[in-house]
Amino acid sequence: MFIMFKIFIDTNIFLDFYRYNKNDNISNLKDEFKKYFEYFINTKQSYDEFFRNREKTINEFIDTLKSQINPLYDGNFLSSLNGFEDYYENMKLANKSIKCMIDKCSELIFDFEKDPVYSLYLLFCHNTYDRTRDIIDRAIKRKYIGNPPTSNKNTCCDEIIWESILENCHDDLIIVTRDKTFNENYNFLKNEYNEKNGKKLLIVELISDAIRLLGDDPSNNLETIEKNILLEKEVLEYEVYHEKSNWVNIVYEALQSLGGVAYLSQIYDKVYDIIENDYPEKLTNKDIKATIRGILQRYCSDSTSYNNKADLFKKIKNGVWAIK
Repeated sequence: MFIMFKIFIDTNIFLDFYRYNKNDNISNLKDEFKKYFEYFINTKQSYDEFFRNREKTINEFIDTLKSQINPLYDGNFLSSLNGFEDYYENMKLANKSIKCMIDKCSELIFDFEKDPVYSLYLLFCHNTYDRTRDIIDRAIKRKYIGNPPTSNKNTCCDEIIWESILENCHDDLIIVTRDKTFNENYNFLKNEYNEKNGKKLLIVELISDAIRLLGDDPSNNLETIEKNILLEKEVLEYEVYHEKSNWVNIVYEALQSLGGVAYLSQIYDKVYDIIENDYPEKLTNKDIKATIRGILQRYCSDSTSYNNKADLFKKIKNGVWAIK
């Protein structure tokens, strides 16, 4: 018998099984999750979100595959070059494989039984809270007031999910989510849940953490899958921010050229050298030193200013920073 918590798992946790999971053992999670069947809750809003975003996510893979189909050049000067026949046959074979994968992805959209993530998700749908008119009205009011959790400006999806839980769940609750609107407003939501239902609320980022809170040990398979998902997300987020923000790039490059660890004063000097040579337009920044300190702090998980994105830097001691 486990500790009596209910567990709600956010839609994006399941969508990440599509987007980032490289492990073919996801089907094996079904047997593990069946042990906790009675503890899972869901909402009609989450159910709808999963199904519409499931198809959208699979279609994104299809679009990516379509973009990789190779044009076949067989009517120009290339056909007269040595090796063209091998090239042509290899491209035909590659295109055939790509089209085969497109067909398999398209099949998943309509044949749910072949989709291991869908099969997994069904385990969480046996106790699904309805979306009533009163719940929608309260969610709209919540959005106008500005109380968390908050969705984007055009919807109130997270508000409906939270109001559904407040209305129907009367047990201690664990929410598994990596959504900032829940994690960054934990104290507010915890207090509201306690005032409404007299129960405890905990928020974690991993299903394996929720299982531990129940008093059980998650499988190595689940921990490996979740670890790989987080790693893939972190790599992708680093690549995005590394590409979009020259300042992050510059500070990282400066520390790297200093051997990976340096005094702040050394980092200042090295950054100045880099921008003078490569990014002279950055010299218009009126407080470059403050910008450097801000980058180091926002991309350091030990800092109170951490932005929950790429964890790139580590503070060794006052005035000394390193690449993590």
